[in-house]
Amino acid sequence: MYCPVAKNKNLLLTNFLLHIFIFIIFLIVSLLLNNKFSKAEKLNDGVWSQSASPGTTTISFANGTTVLQTGFDIVLTFPSTANVDATGTNISVTGQTTPTRTNNDTDNTITITLDGTIDSGLAVTITMTDALTSYTTTTYAQESLAVNTQNSTDVPIDFGLAIKTNDNTTLVSTQVPLFLNIAVDTTNIQLGTLSTASVNEADQTYTVNSNNRTGITVQIDSDGDLDDGFGNTINSVADDTVTAGSEEYGISVDNVANITVESPYDAGDDALPTNPTDIAYTATEISNATFDINYKASITGTTIAGSYDQVVTITISSNA
Repeated sequence: MYCPVAKNKNLLLTNFLLHIFIFIIFLIVSLLLNNKFSKAEKLNDGVWSQSASPGTTTISFANGTTVLQTGFDIVLTFPSTANVDATGTNISVTGQTTPTRTNNDTDNTITITLDGTIDSGLAVTITMTDALTSYTTTTYAQESLAVNTQNSTDVPIDFGLAIKTNDNTTLVSTQVPLFLNIAVDTTNIQLGTLSTASVNEADQTYTVNSNNRTGITVQIDSDGDLDDGFGNTINSVADDTVTAGSEEYGISVDNVANITVESPYDAGDDALPTNPTDIAYTATEISNATFDINYKASITGTTIAGSYDQVVTITISSNA
């Protein structure tokens, strides 16, 4: 037998169950969307410093896109090289008046509960004079502590780190050997047979090199006069010029490149010294500096006949 009342009851039950089903679906979707949009965000790397070992602890980082509200936490997790001071109380946080600090020396964490808001993207600086009982700087060149933010029910908001630099520089050292050298194109000067009508001349070229940053000094010396071994000498030039018809012997310096000739050898003809005497120098490193020494002799009609010789020594030294 057909009963309209029973039919209406069935329709009502069906509608009720359908609404319950839709409500449950709505809750599931809401939870999924909430989980999607509340996913923790990675913060940009911050900076951690210690004024000493341990000294004052300073942590700086930029907050993420979520505004941190009153009652939210910033959790700092220190590495094993640092030991959290369980009795420490000092705390200063950007934008906060009296934040609460909780130390956990077992987990090596410090939890800071905010008493005010921190806007999204705000640069946050945390300072504690007694955060640690000790810190070892020599274990790592760089290391980090973890920075986590969470709401008042401990739901994660953002995560990141603050990096401390201990000694991440490397000293590379080496040495460049110091050298100097001097080359001469000939060590045998032949002035030939002298006459009263002319000045006989022969030259030699010196080439100098050194990587000494303060340069080099060249000295000239001789074993005495140009003599014949019997006490007879050819007089040393005294008037700056070896002249034909006069008994004179001396040197001049020319064809100079990349080196400075010392006075008096920088002009005219000069007698050779019998003690080490500076003849040229450089003030910096030098490559292929050159100069010529010209040997000159002339005689008069009364110059004693014979074979004459002299030993000339050129030395080079590095400047201090």
